[in-house]
Amino acid sequence: MTFPENPYALGLPSLYTGSWDPLFRACVATDTVLCSHIGSSSRMPQTTPDAPFIVSSTLAFQNTMHSVLDFVFSGTLSRSPELRVAYAEGQVGWMPYLIDRADALWKQRTDNSFGTNGIHLPEPPSAYVRRQIFGCIFDDAPGLEQRHRIGMSNICFEVDYPHADGTFPYTEKVATALCSEAGLDEAETYALLRGNAINLFGLHRFGIDR
Repeated sequence: MTFPENPYALGLPSLYTGSWDPLFRACVATDTVLCSHIGSSSRMPQTTPDAPFIVSSTLAFQNTMHSVLDFVFSGTLSRSPELRVAYAEGQVGWMPYLIDRADALWKQRTDNSFGTNGIHLPEPPSAYVRRQIFGCIFDDAPGLEQRHRIGMSNICFEVDYPHADGTFPYTEKVATALCSEAGLDEAETYALLRGNAINLFGLHRFGIDR
């Protein structure tokens, strides 16, 4: 199921209101994964109005970063511990620092509560991210090199066809180079290119188990 990275930017309730919780509970009940793509809030990172589009394209991962923090600190992932959120085209190289920083701030708040509505997080942010957040990459060697800090099972490979920034028609070549550069073994390579997606989306239900 597609879901905007920031519903508030579209004039909809934010995650902090709790308004989306019935939807998220329905996703859990039906084993449905939320999928968010960068730009799905109709906003892209911008430094200045006259900056070239390549600046926004380079910074696009920021949208995913913001969304992950909202899902964590709104308490959404804590209230729905079986909810899974997958991010398309957001990459994952930024994730180790994000969860380290969030964990450090979480530890500073001795009561583990945040915001005016007193949202309580019994676990550190990294626990929710590693359990419930999945990143999709097509060009992120640094992210793969940090896979032990992210969780190998949390990273999926995407093609992003027919996007100009995708890998088609050189997908196999790009994927092979990425896995080789990051030093992935056979099991990790399978997980990245196929196994993680099968498990995340429950493709076993449709006869896809390998």
